[in-house]
Amino acid sequence: MKIPTISFVFDRRKTAGGGRSGSVEMVITYQGQRKFVSTGVSVLPHQWKDDKRRNIYIKGTGADVELNDILLTMYTKAYRIVSGMVEKGRVDISAIPALLTAQSVEMTFLDYILDRMERRNVSEYTHKSYVTLYNKLSEYGRIRFFGDITQKSVRDLSEWLHSYTWKEKDRFGNDIVRKYSQASIYKLMSNFSLFVNDAVVDGYVTENPYVVKKMHENKGGTRIDEYLTGEEVKNLEESEMPTRSLAEARDLFLVQCYTGMAYGDLMTYDFTKHRTGKKKELCTGSRHKTGVEFHFVMTDKCRDLLEKYGYTLPKLPNQKYNVKLKLVADAAGIDKNLTSHMGRRTAGYLWLNGGIPVEVVSKCLGHSSIAMTQRAYARILDKTIVDAFRRL
Repeated sequence: MKIPTISFVFDRRKTAGGGRSGSVEMVITYQGQRKFVSTGVSVLPHQWKDDKRRNIYIKGTGADVELNDILLTMYTKAYRIVSGMVEKGRVDISAIPALLTAQSVEMTFLDYILDRMERRNVSEYTHKSYVTLYNKLSEYGRIRFFGDITQKSVRDLSEWLHSYTWKEKDRFGNDIVRKYSQASIYKLMSNFSLFVNDAVVDGYVTENPYVVKKMHENKGGTRIDEYLTGEEVKNLEESEMPTRSLAEARDLFLVQCYTGMAYGDLMTYDFTKHRTGKKKELCTGSRHKTGVEFHFVMTDKCRDLLEKYGYTLPKLPNQKYNVKLKLVADAAGIDKNLTSHMGRRTAGYLWLNGGIPVEVVSKCLGHSSIAMTQRAYARILDKTIVDAFRRL
């Protein structure tokens, strides 16, 4: 039986050039048929390298590692689906996009905009305004996934557009600096909200950022999608990552799960001072945010990870770290929106669920009071109490 081939193609519609970026698509070929799948990645012509031997497709964007991670993660998932089809003896490449979505592959928001642009029956002028929004979001780079759409990200996008400038030549050949007018920014943000509302209707976005949330909703308490279970952590430990950079992000997240450290503390803590320490060593530090003392026990798994990096963990900006964690979740088959704070939440959940008293957990996490821990993990504590009585 012939095996389908998977590759990437750049600017299939020949729209790139003159400062305009082109889209990168994944193409699956089988028995003379081809199926194109949008990746949500757009780059300029000179940034497309396609060096398959070194797993490098993009270079010179300022976000090369992240964009290559997106492509390689999509390739890994598509290959997994194709292999399953081959094993069953029936290959249907037209079903692959739907199967990607069904396997918790997070369609990018940019991908969704392209799809909605094709479906909307609008005038040429309106379509051009959609294209402008798509290109600006691609350049902005901070809103790629549906999980990136929050009230804060909407505000940050608006502020970025207000500060955006570019150079042009006037009629005398002099360089002048241009910026968007208030009307142009309003039009871009209006189109953005249009696609966001579509995504809410289609179920891709659960909380509309344009609807102000009441302050008393979900006050305190941790939802089940804000932490990983023990089984999910084990799955994360055993999963193979498609790239080294995603493996590093996964390991950073696991260290948070083992220590309960917040992102800021993880990036500043000096692990080298424990290089000669023993396993089960009690470690102490001060919260980067509040100055409150926190503690963690050097478990076997934590020390093994630290030894892997010579006790000097990779440093990642918080934004890039969170983008990578979304890809890590996809590669591990975890249907949750991983964030850096979720690692800390997971540690608290595992400790409480393992029977460690809440006052100890509070001290380990560096909370200012036990009441703060009780509020943060209210629902987990309810479950822990019930489980304790069941054991009794």
